[in-house]
Amino acid sequence: MKQVSVRKKLALYTPLALSLGLLVWLIYPNLGEIVRTIRDSNPRWLLFSFGFSVSSYVFMGLALWEVLRILGIRLPFLETAGIAFVSTTVNYVVSSAGISGFATRAHLLGKRKVPYGASVTSSVVITVLIYLALALIVVEGAVLQFLQTPDFNRSMAEALLGVAAVLGFAFALTLMFFHHELRAAWARKLFLAVNRLIFFFSKREIPRENFEKFERQLDEGIRTIHGRKFELPKVVGYVFCDWVSNIMILYFAFKAIGVSLGATTLIAGFAFGMLMTIIPILPGGLGAMEAAMTAAFSGMGVPVAQALTASLLFRLFYYLLPSFASVFIYWALHASEPPPGSVHHRHGRAVGP
Repeated sequence: MKQVSVRKKLALYTPLALSLGLLVWLIYPNLGEIVRTIRDSNPRWLLFSFGFSVSSYVFMGLALWEVLRILGIRLPFLETAGIAFVSTTVNYVVSSAGISGFATRAHLLGKRKVPYGASVTSSVVITVLIYLALALIVVEGAVLQFLQTPDFNRSMAEALLGVAAVLGFAFALTLMFFHHELRAAWARKLFLAVNRLIFFFSKREIPRENFEKFERQLDEGIRTIHGRKFELPKVVGYVFCDWVSNIMILYFAFKAIGVSLGATTLIAGFAFGMLMTIIPILPGGLGAMEAAMTAAFSGMGVPVAQALTASLLFRLFYYLLPSFASVFIYWALHASEPPPGSVHHRHGRAVGP
């Protein structure tokens, strides 16, 4: 038991220690310039940057709420947005290739009597759309960078590898979503992985004998999505608005420190930084994203200290402050959990657990 506890702590703290080490390596040589840059920053643009962080999480909540609605599950929007908020920020602390977010979302929705199959279906649908949108942004960033500096250099090769990785992951999820045999083969692995992380957070898990029920729920949810696929454009719109809000967080972070970026430079640098957030071992790409953004923007003429400061402000507004706020939102969600004997509403009817 003690050995398992040590492994859990190592799995949680080692990636965080590695990320903090990268940040220290980046910040320490530029600390004086960073402090001066922040001291001279414009609070009004910082407020705009923070505002787009809020809008990003609102669009995340809208995407989850809409997918659940398509699946016939009606939950209050504020609760759904809170669940999307908390499950997203968990991924920034627990590096698990996105499984921690899946598990947290399944746990919080399960407390509201939403079937685990529906929770996983909604997570898969949203994840597919997020990575497809990210792939488009990265492709656009690579094209814009190539148009700006048409030499096939190291950064271009890294961008193409990143595009391939993002597209490959999105394609694998899409294939699993549509291919029944492949989905059946991976369903048990996904079930067990989510179950382990649910136990990690709540000390409870889904009974193993419920796997067949989970698989039926997953198939039913996917068939529902297939049958109502013409309702997905609204979800796609919310996902793209989320990404636009992300880009605007960075734009106004630069604006606050006196740097006005053109669309080409902004999107290329943002795309290059976002590639680093998909590194599974680092929570939210902490350290790697800042290094990538700093290298990309400094390569396009932005002073190193200002590029690093803007990337740190982006990290503050989009990752750190929301992660802190998610603790209180989790408490509020826990306090608002329905009693064990209650029901949730599906297709306008009361359905028991």
